[in-house]
Amino acid sequence: MKDATNTGIREAGIDVRIPDIGAAIQEAMESYEVEINGKTYPVKAIRNLNGHSIEQYQIHGKKSIPCIRTGPNVKMEEGEQYAVETFGVINGKGSIFEDGECSHYMRDFDNEMAPLR
Repeated sequence: MKDATNTGIREAGIDVRIPDIGAAIQEAMESYEVEINGKTYPVKAIRNLNGHSIEQYQIHGKKSIPCIRTGPNVKMEEGEQYAVETFGVINGKGSIFEDGECSHYMRDFDNEMAPLR
């Protein structure tokens, strides 16, 4: 939801605790409901998809920005860059699981180089 993403961006800044950003995102997202075919559904923030820090040559950094109030009580620091990504669901439990084909890949920067054939 656009409002939840804008809320996360607005709350972000130097010395802000990351779980506080997640709490603000969750509050904004879960303040909405959607009507489909005459039935009203509450919007829930997905708890296991996150935004993330962005590091040099590495789009997915080590710090995560959750869509709910959770995670280690770490702060944003000066010079860091983040992708604020918000995810919601209207008919589910607020979490996702991997199933089917993989849609994208990322290099594991913690492993040594492997020869490709």
